Amino acid sequence: MLTSRFAVCFILALAATTRATEVGPGAELKRNQPLAVAALIDRIISCNHWSGESPYDADRAKQINAAFSELRCSQLKDDEAAILSKYQADAAVKRAISAAHEIYL
Repeated sequence: MLTSRFAVCFILALAATTRATEVGPGAELKRNQPLAVAALIDRIISCNHWSGESPYDADRAKQINAAFSELRCSQLKDDEAAILSKYQADAAVKRAISAAHEIYL
């Protein structure tokens, strides 16, 4: 549990230092967004990716389940609702989050 929290904090800190030059899926959506929104966009895109993966054997199923757990994909809807509530007056946040749902790696 502590390791997962450390990893999340590390990723958020890294994102804060690299956002200006970031490239790749979702980079444009995250530009000029609050850190919490950028992190949510990353999770949405990653959960989209893992949801499309095939568990062709037991090891692959374990890998997919581990990714879903670490990304907290089952909590994504509630976390998204909280972010949208917090930034309800920010149309750019709403557009970016909506567009993230269309990105599949």
